[in-house]
Amino acid sequence: MAKTKKPVEKLEPAEETKKDGKVVSTKRTKGSEFFWTQSRCTGCNRCASVCPVDAIKLERDKMPTKRVGTSPCTRACPAGLDIPRYVRFVADGNAPAATAVMREKIPFPSVCGYVCFHPCELECQRQKFDEPIAIRALKRYAAENDDGSWKNNLKIAPPTGKKVAIIGSGPAGLTSAYFLTLLGHEATIFESMEYAGGKMFYSIPEHQLPKEILNKEIKTITDLGVTIHTSCQVQSVQTLFKQGYDSVLLSTGVLGVDEGLLLPCDETTKSDLIKGSDFLKGIKSTTKETLGDKVIVIGGGSEAYNSAFAAKNLGVSEVNLVCSRHTGSKEASPEEVDRAIDAGVTVHPSLDFVKLVKLNDKIEGVELFRIRSYGYDKENKLHYEIINDTRRLISADTIITTVAQNDKPGSDYLSVVQPGVFAAGDGISGARSVIEAMAAGRSVAGLIDKYLGGEGNLDETLAPPEKTIKPLGEPKSQNRSQVELNLVKQAGGDKVEIEKTLSPNAAKKEAQRCLRCDIVHQVHDYSLDTSSCTYCGRCVDACYWDAITNGYGYEAAAKKRKAEAAALEEKNSVYNYAIRILPIAIGLMILAAAIAKLST
Repeated sequence: MAKTKKPVEKLEPAEETKKDGKVVSTKRTKGSEFFWTQSRCTGCNRCASVCPVDAIKLERDKMPTKRVGTSPCTRACPAGLDIPRYVRFVADGNAPAATAVMREKIPFPSVCGYVCFHPCELECQRQKFDEPIAIRALKRYAAENDDGSWKNNLKIAPPTGKKVAIIGSGPAGLTSAYFLTLLGHEATIFESMEYAGGKMFYSIPEHQLPKEILNKEIKTITDLGVTIHTSCQVQSVQTLFKQGYDSVLLSTGVLGVDEGLLLPCDETTKSDLIKGSDFLKGIKSTTKETLGDKVIVIGGGSEAYNSAFAAKNLGVSEVNLVCSRHTGSKEASPEEVDRAIDAGVTVHPSLDFVKLVKLNDKIEGVELFRIRSYGYDKENKLHYEIINDTRRLISADTIITTVAQNDKPGSDYLSVVQPGVFAAGDGISGARSVIEAMAAGRSVAGLIDKYLGGEGNLDETLAPPEKTIKPLGEPKSQNRSQVELNLVKQAGGDKVEIEKTLSPNAAKKEAQRCLRCDIVHQVHDYSLDTSSCTYCGRCVDACYWDAITNGYGYEAAAKKRKAEAAALEEKNSVYNYAIRILPIAIGLMILAAAIAKLST
């Protein structure tokens, strides 16, 4: 073990920070040379084993355990599927068990096997070694080789006597109905189109998603007791309440171009905001100095655009208009919109949720993000779930609002304006993927269950327990299984390529490539001695999971260490040169002494 000049610098735990509703625990060095993320570390010890100076030390459990929800692929999945678990079942040749794992989170494993945009593969750590696992192809293989044994472990709660009306039979509405039924509630879906399925039926071509596959999985949902009324358009949520429904879910999808459900503004009527009407009335006495350099206007009607233009006209350098679907008392004319934009006003998308940000009771700006689902509880408190990686903050010196409580549509319209009405899916988040809509449907089912008196707990175990799994050692090089393609002629005469389902042998080989990122040796302490570190970067390169990464101080420390090494090398070169010539010098001295003696 290399000697060190100072004690080992342990990676100290930082304060826990919340990100998108989840607690992320991180640790870092006392300096800034390296960062280590505990939730990503599998305790594989690769970093320590490749370190040439033994600078890294781990204290870890000898026995491996499964850590749920921490593998990169699972974190990337909008629905939070336990991907490593179902991939291992495929590797063991147990497709029904793999399907059961998927059905713990979504009721459409076959549909996702065909059309999921597989963000999990983008985060698959296998690609650091060769290529990512073909996760979607494995999902499709498992679902198409299911025997329905997952139903043996399916538990349906006793009837609660509560009725939920769901408007829209797309992936969000159907998924919500499925989970609400499992919780004992009576779910009824109202669909304005002729067939159920929403965008899965009407927006995805037959060659990409066969209707037979979709209808089979919808039938599984109706077999549980969900009722679907097609060609039935609902105009008023109030009518549904009068018919005896206890809650209403709006999962209407995107209603048209840039259209969706109106989103609530959070705390937009507080006294510390300037009302748009007051701002415009007092515009003659208002100056740039009183507004500051940054102004945010909340609203989307005529008053909002006129306020934004007026602020820009006063010389304010940065004017942002947010929450543009809130039209206020009057719609903005095209001329008013164009005038504001031409003046330099930045208009943000209508589907952004707006939340005020305060520091020491002073408004600092607004936070914009997309939400997966939302609704009001019996105390009229707003609940919502944020979609990951959609947050952004806009700072402001002044905030002008043109939205008031009486601007909300009445309860005779399809809007979330009263307790018991919830919304989910593309109607509030914008056009997104099928798997994201399913995640929204599951999310809102939990909110509705809480509103109806439940706990909102949707967790269930449908798959059999796994055998003892060991973490994978060094992965062996193995090519990704190639999915075969068929050329299919369409009605218009064009030919398109469609994927075929993997063969059992190909699926098994592909699944065996998984690195088992969820099977870990729990690490209790991680230390890196920066005094002996050579900053060679081998530890970072060796980690497949990005648990150890270069910090912002790495480059400076590496340059400093390189300079120290160069200085030491120069010093050593002088010393070594002196050592090499010393025998010669001594020999010459002896020779000179001998000659001098002979001459006397």
